[in-house]
Amino acid sequence: MVLFGGLILVLTGFAVLAVDIGRIFIVRSELQNVADAAALAGANCLTRNSSSVSPSDCLSTMSSTLNWDRAEDRAQAQLSQNQADNRAISSSGAGHVIDVGYWDLLNKRPSGGTLTSRLSTTLSPISPYDKPAIRVKVSKSDGQNGGPILMLTRLMYGGSDVPMSATAVAVISSPSGVADGQLTPIAIDKCVLDKYWDSAKASPKLATANTLKIEGADKKYADVKQTKGQPWVIRIFKNKSDDDDYCERSEWTSFLSSKTTNKDIEPLFKSKNPTPLHIDDAINLARQDLDSLYGKFSTGIVTIPVLTSLNNSSQKIYAFASFRITVNGGVNGKYIEGSFVQSNTSSSSSGIGPFYGTYTPPRLAY
Repeated sequence: MVLFGGLILVLTGFAVLAVDIGRIFIVRSELQNVADAAALAGANCLTRNSSSVSPSDCLSTMSSTLNWDRAEDRAQAQLSQNQADNRAISSSGAGHVIDVGYWDLLNKRPSGGTLTSRLSTTLSPISPYDKPAIRVKVSKSDGQNGGPILMLTRLMYGGSDVPMSATAVAVISSPSGVADGQLTPIAIDKCVLDKYWDSAKASPKLATANTLKIEGADKKYADVKQTKGQPWVIRIFKNKSDDDDYCERSEWTSFLSSKTTNKDIEPLFKSKNPTPLHIDDAINLARQDLDSLYGKFSTGIVTIPVLTSLNNSSQKIYAFASFRITVNGGVNGKYIEGSFVQSNTSSSSSGIGPFYGTYTPPRLAY
């Protein structure tokens, strides 16, 4: 009976230990889900305008700059929508740490720092692998989110309870590919971005004068009104010939179709690219005067392919850019007017490519 009693005690200990180990894995998974959900919710607000109704929510409309503050607010508010170990996670206590800034996708750490460094929103220069991110760490320990995980083995045999934490990093990246229905059927020369985009800061260059002289397709200069401190407003004209040396030019594209007439391209303003497209895919250019199409644009932000040259009927895609159209058609319907934007999400886009204002939807990076 003594031996049997000892065996029962040992078997009970193993059973309790199995319960405790299973509980550790369950709570760890729950905490990770909490961190993942908060990071993704916050990252979703990085490219969006703040809501005036809720101090921790964002709108579906796109912001012209990265909304760091609202992303952090949204992640914090998301914490209280979840629980771990049958306890609600606090969005106001000391059981979480949230920071925003740039994350190095290549080295899987805060850009310019170590894994334990805080993220920086003022990083410069910004490399192709430095992407806007939000990091969320959630902890269960003394005084935090209900304390450490209660161990049954401690109650029976002594020892200590188990603290637990989970970390998640969600990023938005510049895409190397976009889904169908995302691109407007006009392509621009990379040189216009070299001229009006600050690659070191990953944002449009800002106006330093009240007007900007831009050479159009008719070889005349136009004075375009500017607001100092805001992105340069430019006019993009039709590319007229291979020897054009101005940057502010474009070509109509039917994407992968070889049909490039007016009637072939005009429906694409509504349907956009019929198939997914990626960097290095060759798209077809109209290479003819279709000025009437400039009036078909809707004002607002569009995503357009960027090419290294417009001087051939077929060119490979170099990147994807976001442009805010404020004037469509212009004088005699010969151009569009607007500015590049720093923050626009292309749904279902993916990968990593050169950054010109277009982002992928949020995804977990750590």
